[in-house]
Amino acid sequence: SYLIYLLQKTEERSVPIAVRIHKTLELADDKFYVITCGKAGFKNSKNETSLVSLRLLEGTRKVTQAVYSRKYNLHVELSKPDGTYGFRVKSCFAFNKLNNREALIDETGCPVNSGVITPFTYDDKKGQADAQLKMFRFPENSEVHFQCDVGLCKDTCPEPTCDSDGSQSKPLVTNEGVLLAATSVFVLDPSEAPLVQELYEDDGTIRPSWLLWLCIALGVLFLIMLIINIFLCSAMTCACARTEIIEKEPSIIEDYDPYRSWHGSQYGSR
Repeated sequence: SYLIYLLQKTEERSVPIAVRIHKTLELADDKFYVITCGKAGFKNSKNETSLVSLRLLEGTRKVTQAVYSRKYNLHVELSKPDGTYGFRVKSCFAFNKLNNREALIDETGCPVNSGVITPFTYDDKKGQADAQLKMFRFPENSEVHFQCDVGLCKDTCPEPTCDSDGSQSKPLVTNEGVLLAATSVFVLDPSEAPLVQELYEDDGTIRPSWLLWLCIALGVLFLIMLIINIFLCSAMTCACARTEIIEKEPSIIEDYDPYRSWHGSQYGSR
């Protein structure tokens, strides 16, 4: 078993590994390593770390379980864009655990198969790029991993010019480095589509929105009922205490009443 550490702020995952010469003995030649995986990034003009992320979206919602043959957006995003660097997506492919591989976008930034994925459209101000993907799966298992190279350019990058057959007339030049972005999803059959209803967005909000308001309304009603029950219980307790006092007072008076007519007494009446 392995102990994996997750850093919430940067979404980095680390695992310590020990390479031992002997199975049970600790020797001086043993080596210890910590392997860390996380989002790739770079320093922008404000000396801030800009991270690159790859997601599969349905509308604005991140998808971790996709439906076979349904269309989604393959979304690439740079955090904290400042206009200093442009980017272009290239060399995208999908693979599974058995290392079966399917090319999506070639090195020039054009689709390999236009029936599976469209060319990326870019919004340089927001630092975003989107391509429409028709979901597919490998026959061996349902998990599919996506990986793309994100090339950086100073200021702006040239637009890929792709022909109808998927080729490009001029090369795509990104001379400020290449970053790696990846994501994974599980692909389900269309018959299982109703099961793919995620309740949370990435920012922690609940979907659908009416479910959140229903929970709030039920919580408020529960709080009101709790306050009413406490008030009623307190009132009933006070009423019971007053009744007990009233019932006991006549018995005390009866014990000391000098004018009461006792049975068999000669002073009972005058």
